[in-house]
Amino acid sequence: MKKLTLSLVVAILTAIIFLGWGLDTFFNEYQEQKGADEFSAYREIITPLANTLDKSDKLEQFVTTWQKHNQQKLELIPLAEFPLPASLRDNFYKGEPLVLESENVITVNQLLPLQQKVLSLSIYQQSKQEDNLGLQVALTTVFYAGILLCVFIWLYPLIKRLRLLRITAKTFGEGDFSKRIHISSTSYIVDIENEFNRMAIKIETLIEDNKLLSNAVSHDLRTPLARLRFGIEALSETNKPEAKEKYIQHLNSDIAEMEKLVAVLLNYARLEQSMVSVARIPVNLNSLVEECIHFNQSMHTSKLKNTDFSLQAKQPIIKGDIHFLSMLINNLLNNAQQYAKQNILVSTQNIDGFVYLTICDDGPGIVPEKRIELFSPFTRGQNTAEQTGYGMGLAIVARIAAWHRAEVSIGESEKLGGAKLIVKFER
Repeated sequence: MKKLTLSLVVAILTAIIFLGWGLDTFFNEYQEQKGADEFSAYREIITPLANTLDKSDKLEQFVTTWQKHNQQKLELIPLAEFPLPASLRDNFYKGEPLVLESENVITVNQLLPLQQKVLSLSIYQQSKQEDNLGLQVALTTVFYAGILLCVFIWLYPLIKRLRLLRITAKTFGEGDFSKRIHISSTSYIVDIENEFNRMAIKIETLIEDNKLLSNAVSHDLRTPLARLRFGIEALSETNKPEAKEKYIQHLNSDIAEMEKLVAVLLNYARLEQSMVSVARIPVNLNSLVEECIHFNQSMHTSKLKNTDFSLQAKQPIIKGDIHFLSMLINNLLNNAQQYAKQNILVSTQNIDGFVYLTICDDGPGIVPEKRIELFSPFTRGQNTAEQTGYGMGLAIVARIAAWHRAEVSIGESEKLGGAKLIVKFER
């Protein structure tokens, strides 16, 4: 919005200053040109008139007759009563006409050397101003029309972008959630357009997640519910204590599996709600990674894999929420523990002002065409039949990374041959 306000102020000031200055310059030049032309006409009249009257013996009679038939005042002034400064006197005495201008009157004066008098022709300024009234009205009209034109030129791209925003929002509201606004660097409302696109991406992601969650719930809950129904029916039909105990154990197992799935769904929902309250404090990534590795090793004592960590980054301080960052690292470590055969390698590095966290394993790896999908909820890699879980780990990692303006990517480990997960943090 700063760009919008600044561009409006610049457009208005530019229109007022340059248009006003241009018209004012034109008017002054016109006035000077007109004045010069008008004076030259009077000079051409008064010079031969003065030469003629200087030799006439009916000078007074001619002046009286002139006054009766012309609006311009013509009079004779004795030379002694017509004082001039030295700068004007020489040219005047040589026979050049002299133009003098006061507030209301312009006088054109010519010397009569034989009569020793000055012939003075007076022109009233009022008539001159009345002649310029039409021009002033026209220039004023041009000035305001020019300002309106500049404002319209400024408004047109704004109206165009607002219309595009309205059409895109309407199309998005009708169900085309892939609709986005093409961002132009010259747009006045680029901030609003970027926010709309971010909102659209978020809404589309939420809708896709909702579909995935719905499908996953209907699929993953259907099996334990069917087993529960079968177990209850079998329990009601048998009277053998051993069979009843067996069915009750199966029922408890199915209920525990359903509770685990519901807990996973609730945790993911809580992550969605926590997006607006992510605290940002300086966090030493090395220390946090070491804590998470020790915690992960204590949780997987029965199937512990060799975890080697190489924390090459020196004092890698990033800003984020330590609770969610711990969740991100633990999910990556759990993923590595689940798919690794025997070895896991964890490292941190400082490269070009960014901090990289890399976790590699010697498992089967992830094929390139499957890597993007794994960041969606309830999506799992190959050999899923041999592994437990619901495919939520990397979805949670991607969501937490997005809150911290970090980037997550999947590659292939050069050292271990399995998957390599990389998180790129801003410092």
